[in-house]
Amino acid sequence: MLTLSNKISLSRIFFIPPLVFCITQVQHNNHYRYVCLFIMLVIGLSDVLDGYLARKRNEITNLGRYLDPVADKLVLVVSCIILSSDRIWPEPRFPNWIPTVIVCRDLLLMFGTIVSLFITGRMDCQPTMLGKAATSLQIVAIISVLIGNHIPLPALIIIWWMAVIFTFISGLLYMYRGVRQL
Repeated sequence: MLTLSNKISLSRIFFIPPLVFCITQVQHNNHYRYVCLFIMLVIGLSDVLDGYLARKRNEITNLGRYLDPVADKLVLVVSCIILSSDRIWPEPRFPNWIPTVIVCRDLLLMFGTIVSLFITGRMDCQPTMLGKAATSLQIVAIISVLIGNHIPLPALIIIWWMAVIFTFISGLLYMYRGVRQL
C-alpha cells in the first residue's frame, strides 16, 4: 500500500523527465534555467514533506525507507551528469570529475548494500548525518549551477568542493559501517 509520503517520494522520480527536458532547453532559452530551479525547489520541498508526513502520520514503511533515498539519488545523479555536459548545459557547468565522484560513491553504496543483503540477509539503509549533509550539499551544488550565471566562479568552486568532500567522506563512513556489519 502506498502511503501519502511514499506517493510524494514517487512523485520526485516523475519530476525527473520534466527537469531533464528543461535542462536541455536552457541553451535555447535561458528562461528555462529558472524553470529548472523551480522544479529542483519543488523536489527539495517534497523530500522534506514526505519525511515529515511519514513521521507525523506514523506511516514509516519499508517501501519508504528505500524509495526515498532512491528518488534522491536518481534526481541528484541525473542532474549532476547533465549539468556537466558541454553539449547540453551552458556555462557554468560541473567539471566532469564532480559527477564522477558522486556517481561512483552511490554505485559503491548500492553494490555494498546488495552484498550485505546477500551475506547477512538484511539491508541497513539508515542515513547518517554526514550522508544527509552530503546530499544537502549536492543539492546546493546543483542549484548553484542552475543559477551559476549569478554566482561568482570562486563561490561556485567552494560549493562544489564542499559537496565533493562531504560526498567522499560520507562514502567512506558508509563503507566502514557496512564492513562492520558483515
